[in-house]
Amino acid sequence: MAWYGAALAVMTAAGGAEPALAQVAAPSAERTPGNVELPEVEARDPLVLQLAYTGDLLSSVSGGQRRGTRWINNVSAIATADLDTLAGVPRTTALVHAFYNNGARFSGDLVGDGQVVSSIETDTPLLRVLEAWVEHHGTDERWSVKAGLYDVNSEFDALQTSLLFVNSAFGMGTDLGASGRAGPSTFPSTSLSVRGQVKLGERLTLRAAAADGVPNDPSRPRRTWIGIGGGDGALLIGEADAELGVVRLLAGGWTYTARSDDRFDAATGAAVIRRVRSEGVYLRGEAQLAGDRERGLRGFFRLGVASDRANIYGGFSSLGFVWRGLIPGRPQDDSGIAVAYAGGSSAGRAIVRNEGVTPARGEAVIELNHRIQLRDWLGVQPHVQYVVAPGLNPTVRNALVLGLRLTATIGE
Repeated sequence: MAWYGAALAVMTAAGGAEPALAQVAAPSAERTPGNVELPEVEARDPLVLQLAYTGDLLSSVSGGQRRGTRWINNVSAIATADLDTLAGVPRTTALVHAFYNNGARFSGDLVGDGQVVSSIETDTPLLRVLEAWVEHHGTDERWSVKAGLYDVNSEFDALQTSLLFVNSAFGMGTDLGASGRAGPSTFPSTSLSVRGQVKLGERLTLRAAAADGVPNDPSRPRRTWIGIGGGDGALLIGEADAELGVVRLLAGGWTYTARSDDRFDAATGAAVIRRVRSEGVYLRGEAQLAGDRERGLRGFFRLGVASDRANIYGGFSSLGFVWRGLIPGRPQDDSGIAVAYAGGSSAGRAIVRNEGVTPARGEAVIELNHRIQLRDWLGVQPHVQYVVAPGLNPTVRNALVLGLRLTATIGE
C-alpha cells in the first residue's frame, strides 16, 4: 500500500508500547521497548546498570500481503544514577538509555497493518540513545520536574496490565501513537522534552509535558538529530492519574502546536490544502477483577479520539484481560487475551480510496498471549495474533500471525 510506509514510520515512532526505564524508586510499571519489566531499583543504589533483551520471532502464516518469517532483536542498556549520593545534588536522578535494533521489517514487508504487530519493530536498523534526562524531586517527594531526551510513553498513556501483549496497539493507543509528522516522542525516536508532575493527596497525580513536535529527522530515519526545528512546534500532553482502590484510571489530552496539512484535502487532490490542528483525548483504566496481583485476574480498557482530518486513525478502543497463575503449578506465568480497534479517519480512508478500493471502516487485532516465566530474569511468550482489514484495505486478506517473544534482563 502506497501510504503504509508513512503510517509505519509514525507507528514505530510510537513504539507502542513503549518503553520506559528503571529509575531510582521506580514504580512497578517501568519497562523497556518491548514491554520488558525491569527489576525495581532501590533509592539507596547510587549507580545501577541494566541490560535488557527482547527478541520477536514472527511468522505470517496466512493472509496479509504475503507469507514469511522475521526475527526482530532489540537490546537496551540503561544506567541510572542517584546524583545526591554521587555528586551532592539533592533529590536528583539521572538516566541514560541506549538501544540497538536490527530493523527487521515484519508489518512493513509481510502483513501491511497500520497498528504494527511487534512493539519493537523500527523499520530500519538503529543504534541510538532513547532517553537521557535528569529528574529533580521536591523535599516532600510530591512533585518532580524532568528534562532531557524523554519517552512520553514511559509515564503517559501507560498501564501495567497491558505490558504482556506484543502488538503495538496495546502500548500507546493508536490514535496518539500514529499522530504527528513522525509520531510523538517515544520509541524509537525521542526528542528534547520537559515534564512536570505533582501528587495531590494519596490518590491523584497530575502530569504534563512539552516535547519537540517532530522527533529526529523523518526524511532520514537512521539519523539521530537532537534539536528544535523552527517549524516543528511542540507536542503538549497532560494526564490525570487516579488510583481508586483496585481501579486505576488515566484521563489525558494532547495537541501539536504546529498545524499540519489536511490529509483529506491532500488525498482528494484539493486545489488548496488547508492547515489543521492535530489533537485528541483518551481515557484508560485497569482493575483487579479477581484474586490479587500475585495470582488473579486483571482487566484493562482504553478509548481515544484524534483529529479526523490530520490523522490516519480518528478513533481507537481496546479491551483485555490477564490472568496470573491460571495454569496449576505455574504461579508466575501470565495468560492474556486482548482486542484493539483503530477506526480509519476520513483522511485515512480517502488515502486508501485513492488506490482504487473501498476502504474498511477500521483495522482490528486480536491477540492471545501466554508468558512462561522460566527464571526471574528470563521469559518466553508464545502468542497468536489475528489482524482484520490490515491497513484499512479490504483487498489485503485478514492475517494470522504466530509468534514467540524472548525477554531477558540483567542487573538490579
